[in-house]
Amino acid sequence: MHLVKNIRKLAIHLWIKTNVQGAVLLQPDKQRLYILQSGRPSHRLLLRKHLKLNSNKVPNARILSLHDLPSLLKRLESQVEKLSFDPMAPDIQLIPVSIYHGRLPERINLTPLQRLNRWLQRENSLIGHCFQILLNGRQTLLQLDQPLSLKDEIHQHPHQPAGVIAHQIQQALDAHFTKRRIAIRGPELSGRETMLNTVINAPQIRQQIALIATNTGQLVDEVENQARRKLDGIAANLSPSTAKVLEPLLSFLWRKVYNRVHIQGTEQLQACAANHQLVYLPCHKSHMDYLMLSWALYKHGLMIPHVAAGENLNVPVLGSILKRGGAIFMRRRFKGSDLYPHLFKEYLAYMASRGHSLEYFIEGGRSRTGRLLPAKTGLLSMTIENFAKSPDKPVALVPVWISYDKLVESDTYQRELDGAEKSGESFLGAIKTLRKFSHKFGEAALSFGDPILLEQAIDTTNAIRPQIDTLGFQVLQHINSALYANQTALIATVLLTESKLSLPRSRLIASIEQLICVLRKLPNAPRQLAQGDINEWIDLAVERNQLTADQHIISLNEAQAREMSFYRNQLHSLTVLAGCYVMLVKRYEKPTPQNMPRLLQTLYPYLRAELFLPWKQTQTTPAFRELRIGLEENQLLTREDTHLKVVDSHINRVLIRTAEPILIRYFIVFRLLTDTGLSTDDLISESQRIALSIHHHFGFHSPEYSDAKMLQLFIDQLFEQEVLTKADDIVMLHDDSKAFIRRARQFLSSSLVTLVERELHRY
Repeated sequence: MHLVKNIRKLAIHLWIKTNVQGAVLLQPDKQRLYILQSGRPSHRLLLRKHLKLNSNKVPNARILSLHDLPSLLKRLESQVEKLSFDPMAPDIQLIPVSIYHGRLPERINLTPLQRLNRWLQRENSLIGHCFQILLNGRQTLLQLDQPLSLKDEIHQHPHQPAGVIAHQIQQALDAHFTKRRIAIRGPELSGRETMLNTVINAPQIRQQIALIATNTGQLVDEVENQARRKLDGIAANLSPSTAKVLEPLLSFLWRKVYNRVHIQGTEQLQACAANHQLVYLPCHKSHMDYLMLSWALYKHGLMIPHVAAGENLNVPVLGSILKRGGAIFMRRRFKGSDLYPHLFKEYLAYMASRGHSLEYFIEGGRSRTGRLLPAKTGLLSMTIENFAKSPDKPVALVPVWISYDKLVESDTYQRELDGAEKSGESFLGAIKTLRKFSHKFGEAALSFGDPILLEQAIDTTNAIRPQIDTLGFQVLQHINSALYANQTALIATVLLTESKLSLPRSRLIASIEQLICVLRKLPNAPRQLAQGDINEWIDLAVERNQLTADQHIISLNEAQAREMSFYRNQLHSLTVLAGCYVMLVKRYEKPTPQNMPRLLQTLYPYLRAELFLPWKQTQTTPAFRELRIGLEENQLLTREDTHLKVVDSHINRVLIRTAEPILIRYFIVFRLLTDTGLSTDDLISESQRIALSIHHHFGFHSPEYSDAKMLQLFIDQLFEQEVLTKADDIVMLHDDSKAFIRRARQFLSSSLVTLVERELHRY
């Protein structure tokens, strides 16, 4: 017996590699009981090992198992009786503990070898335990979940005998472990033919197949075969063995490429995953996003999502690997096909009914500028419509912020902004990309925003379509709320405002320190800011060729400035509003705390639409007050009697020069339409021309500043807000919107306004 125990201890010490989630619950606390799902001795030993590592010497009597039901019920009944007899006694917390050696989903249809593997893993024997540890011990998860309060259970059932309450707690624990198993491993994977048949035979698909056959004169079987081929091209083919191989490979890759990967906000996901289908909606900056998010979820004890990816990635070799990793391939546009959108929607409904988590990029494609793009709501509408049909199956939308100190694709993005065509995807292209990984790319960050519960966000009794756009905007707001301000973004924000693109190192460090202080005091402060030695950040950026160091001077060459604008733009949802406030105080004749909100509200609708700011127009007054207080606390604003005054400081100039280019873009578009209407094409081309001239004269150093796509997005937003109207293809400005132009003349630099007017007269 001792020999077996020693073998188990040795195996745990030498072979098992444990990923611990909820480690704070391992800290010493005499009022805790640990409840294991399994009664395996190896699991008890593993838990005790990690308790000891946290200086927590827990007696055996405080580690219970759901498997040993009599002992568990006896202990629970005893504790309930004590608390019922003495209500002043300290509460007892029950900590559910799940341990998984390997945690990927299993298939329903198994080969004989897979059946043997499952039997050995489930059989309560030394051979089964050893076999499982040998195969999966290096990918062990120790999950400690939020405690159950015994006092709460007693209060919920005040007149029940202790034995009945003990049974109810046991049943609650049993249900919890079942839900946690699905949240961690995911549902069992059905056979591919079973999945294809289920989707093809759905009533909506059968109806559509019959309709197409009637309209085209084809046989129903022919249309069905076409549908099956299309669905086979769409559907993922998640392979647990492929995912098992990819996890250590990706862990190795991230260690090689990134100095650190910051992951935050997973605790609320683990709580939400027990009762909801999770639909992850990350921003999209890089092809790394697909891999980074799935890897992070697996590392934190959450099932691997099925990811909606562009059909352009479904290329030989690479496409097969991605499909086995959970990729769902989709066309960029569904128009022009009567069958494709129905198949895709029904497949998503099938995945939801099975309990699979999903992931798709709310912006549609990758942002080339660092800014969040307006929501593409096609897949979101499918998700919401499927939920509306089955509201008993809860769904949570999970916004995700992803950022990098340096993008793998940064060179490609700059070429595309210069007008180069987007390069196609290929396996050879992926291999070429891997060559770049010989260099470090700084740090990466994933930050999970507050989940949006559809049962609270959607009113299924009213029309769904109007709610979808609102929800898409809300997702982008939640992504911004989860923002992680990384090293490169902070450096870029300061350095790009310099006309000569250079600063002494000491001045740059001091300005970044002050910028960090300002960001912390904002009403929409970032979820987290980069930490560490700023001097080291600069050295690392020089190594990545993002900065140039010449003795004590840090500078940007033209190519570096263009690249760094991407990272600066990530912080615009934080810095632009603060810059506008400082600029208004500086240039308004008699600025007071009372009139600043009114002045800023003129600009706010346009800023909110572009930057996805969190407050509605009616909520801005307290937000602007908090903004002013933060600026005063950072000594950027002072008082002279009842008036506000801008302190002459470098960081104030940084804030103003960050905000001013955006306001100039607004001013150009509005000013072009003041006297006459223009076609959309003429409006964009003239706005581009004037913006380019300003870019050359004043060096705002943003290649997207005069980008036609950015101008088109802004104009589209103005149409949505009914600021612009169109008649006979001529765009016109509403009269009540001309107040913006009057304000802009007051607040923008007079030299900039003069240049715009001069360029207008050239038109």
